[in-house]
Amino acid sequence: MNLFLLGENIFLPQIPGKFSPQKRLYMQTGDCPLSANGGVPASRHARMRAKGNMARKTTKKVVKATVKAKTTRRKHDPFFRYIYSIPENTSALLRLAQRRTPALRRMLSNVDMESLEPIPGRFSSVGEQGEADLAFKAKSLTGGPDAFVGILLEHKSVRKDDVLAQIYRYVFEVMVNKSRSDFMWLPTKAIIIYNGKTDWDPVADFRKNRFAEFNGGDLPFECVMVNLSDIRDTDCNDADNAVAAIGTLVMKHAYDPDGLRGAGTILNSLLDKLDNDTRATVVKKIELYLESYVDQDLVKEMTMAFKSIGQRMGFVSIADAKRMAKAAGRREGRKIGREEGREEGILQEQANSEKKMKLFVKRIAKKMNITEAELLALKP
Repeated sequence: MNLFLLGENIFLPQIPGKFSPQKRLYMQTGDCPLSANGGVPASRHARMRAKGNMARKTTKKVVKATVKAKTTRRKHDPFFRYIYSIPENTSALLRLAQRRTPALRRMLSNVDMESLEPIPGRFSSVGEQGEADLAFKAKSLTGGPDAFVGILLEHKSVRKDDVLAQIYRYVFEVMVNKSRSDFMWLPTKAIIIYNGKTDWDPVADFRKNRFAEFNGGDLPFECVMVNLSDIRDTDCNDADNAVAAIGTLVMKHAYDPDGLRGAGTILNSLLDKLDNDTRATVVKKIELYLESYVDQDLVKEMTMAFKSIGQRMGFVSIADAKRMAKAAGRREGRKIGREEGREEGILQEQANSEKKMKLFVKRIAKKMNITEAELLALKP
């Protein structure tokens, strides 16, 4: 083995081949060579680079997860908001839920649910921040004519461990009465509306946690969990508010194709109670909502089942006539457009031909040293 002198009385084996000085030194000594920038070991640089790469990958994963979560939220929220942003529909939903949720009955026993109305901006910044799903205020049955409470609906379709912390922030930071300077908070009753695939009750989970002992087993705010799977289909069939019942059924069975098929008869019965325009809008909303959760064939099957009353009874309703006229108008417009486009193309082609002919005549006349008129006057 060839050796070369590294320093006084220090000999290292000479390794043949093309290697960088740092790598050669590492192969010769087994020690981590020093880099040129400040004597930092190269292995540490490698670790720092790896850590940076890992941080970037983690950031990308977090961003993707956030985008996915927001996308999932958007898929559910438009339908939920469309149905239950109307106070009458929210009242009907909570009446349905109270049948199977005793805790909700107790919490709302002192609230006049007929007085439910959306909270204006001066009472809440929910609308500004876009955080909580729906917020209302209602009169208290026990606190006098000027006493109001807040009703906060937080919709969840998946388990979220931080949901109670989220609601805590809403209750004490968002649900505020800006028109008062003494008691600025609006006493709020929070209701979690859940339609996920698995059983989940964050309120019960909290009470099982040892941390709950410091609060006497209770949350620092009123909160009840409503699982839509607890509401029976037959309860929806008997509901006095068809739109609210339809929303409940569709969201309840969003992940259950067989359950959705089984509820088809009830859904059709509820749709029959709506006027034609409302029915057409609700059916379209259902179609857009379900296409993200169930098989497309089932969406088509359910959509076909949601025919209008006019179609079922064999006559054409005003709404049906409007839709057919609109569709016919689009077809006629496309036909006219194609014909006009064809005519325009022919005219353009003719114009191009005439232009080319004029240029041809001009070039020939120039070569023959005569005018264009004289050239055209020539006879073959």
